[in-house]
Amino acid sequence: MKIKQNNKSYIFPAILIFLSLLPFVSILFTNLNPHTHDGLVHLARIAAYFTALSEGEFPVRWAGYLNYGYGMPLFNFIYQTPYLITSIFIFLGFGLVWAFKFALVISFILSGIFMYMFGKELTQDNKKAFLITIFYQFAPFRLVELLIRGDIGEVYAYTFLPLVAFGLLKISKKASCKNFVITSIASAVLILSHNAMSLVFFMLCGGLVFVFSTKFKNILISFFSLFVGLGLSSFYWAPALFEHKYTYGDLFMKNLYLSHFPPIQNFFVANWFNEAHLQTGGISVQFGIFHVLAIIVVLYLLYKRKIKDALIGRLFIYSLIVSLVTIFFMQPISKFAWAHISLLRQFQFSWRLLGIITFTTSIFSLAFFEVKFFMKKWIFISLIFLVVGTTIWYWHPSLGYDKINENYYWHFPLTTTYYGETDVIWTAGPAKAYPKNPVSFAEGYGEVKNYTRNSIKHSYDLSATVSAKVVDYTEYFPGWKVFVDKKSIPIEFQDINYRGLITFRITPGKHHIEVIWGEDKFRFFTDLLSLSVLIVLLVISVFLYVKKRI
Repeated sequence: MKIKQNNKSYIFPAILIFLSLLPFVSILFTNLNPHTHDGLVHLARIAAYFTALSEGEFPVRWAGYLNYGYGMPLFNFIYQTPYLITSIFIFLGFGLVWAFKFALVISFILSGIFMYMFGKELTQDNKKAFLITIFYQFAPFRLVELLIRGDIGEVYAYTFLPLVAFGLLKISKKASCKNFVITSIASAVLILSHNAMSLVFFMLCGGLVFVFSTKFKNILISFFSLFVGLGLSSFYWAPALFEHKYTYGDLFMKNLYLSHFPPIQNFFVANWFNEAHLQTGGISVQFGIFHVLAIIVVLYLLYKRKIKDALIGRLFIYSLIVSLVTIFFMQPISKFAWAHISLLRQFQFSWRLLGIITFTTSIFSLAFFEVKFFMKKWIFISLIFLVVGTTIWYWHPSLGYDKINENYYWHFPLTTTYYGETDVIWTAGPAKAYPKNPVSFAEGYGEVKNYTRNSIKHSYDLSATVSAKVVDYTEYFPGWKVFVDKKSIPIEFQDINYRGLITFRITPGKHHIEVIWGEDKFRFFTDLLSLSVLIVLLVISVFLYVKKRI
């Protein structure tokens, strides 16, 4: 019996949203915070980001109260999308814990909606789109990312990957301005979602262009839309890439990858009882039982040449090649590549690449519709229940819950990073304690009065009877400027006794000092580039809206 097409297209998205809420029931019915690998540092980052935003910093780059008040350029290198989302909830009056939870929930629901849109555009079939989405949502590693790792950056990369794929597919069919704008904005938000995962997903989308488009014009427009997305997000990725040399990241992450290659058999074995021997670094790395079955069915269909749709056939072959390459880079045999490619080492853990497998094996689920056995209605429904039901073990935080003192995270003293990714090289490393005073005299002597500060500006009056060298206990990074009586003066930041701190010299007398964070020339250029691209896209969008109304 074949499955009949249902004209009530809203039914599948409604069921999808309902099912996507199930993994969060356990965390939404408690005020406690789910204990995850990264969750606690995200609470501190949420607080730091919102504080900087509320004090007028945009784009947010400097976390002025972290690192024992010395500050650090955290958000110059750390993704923006999830913290913009959480800032909305903080603004609405929710606490850090609920902002974190809601960010996870929204990312998961949106990822389902976007994947369904992509699947529907790809297949023109509600049931096929639904199956693809179920496989994407309930891949075991997706749930590990949500409730074990708690990485809100990576989960938002999963959210916007299918939206970019949707946009590229639309362009391949009709290279319209509307489809161009959608793809450009989606690719920009993807890039802003996470450092490492957005890079591999962006590269994955680049390959999809050749899968979807057969016309040179459409290929060109597709790549241009991705390029515009790069321009729109350049205020973030360009400084993060080019100013990475000012951090300890390369030093501390140099050999991190060596201990994070999962045994290949663990990809194919279900870890329903959270067995330690099936984990790598505390992470379960299996593809999923039915995702593995989908791979087998695809291989069979390709071997028998039974795939009728040319586009689906190309997509299967591309996904298979990408999957094999991904597995290669997750195995010790690829150590030579990790050792010699510094960009690759920024991924830290090879098992992060399971995100690619999640997407490709979801595509492989379409293969079930090429087998008559799976076209039976009760088999289709059973498959859905089994894919969802076999992940129940991941629907709760396996590490338990924490009772959070949110005030501590609003005044978090540490850096929120693990491997020196944003620790500035001119310093001796992260601070160990708050300074006794925010300003002191390294040479000479004098008096400090009327001190005020926020994340991006310190203001005070100094009086000195002799020439003096002043220390503002703030970590230096390009963008800080010191103004003495409204005149910019040079900053010294390599004094051996005050490594990496802002120091400057003043003449005898009374002076008004302002230490101000702002954009250096390079970051200012990228800001202008992003703003220019945004204005152009807004103009195009308004034009299309007005044209449609007329």
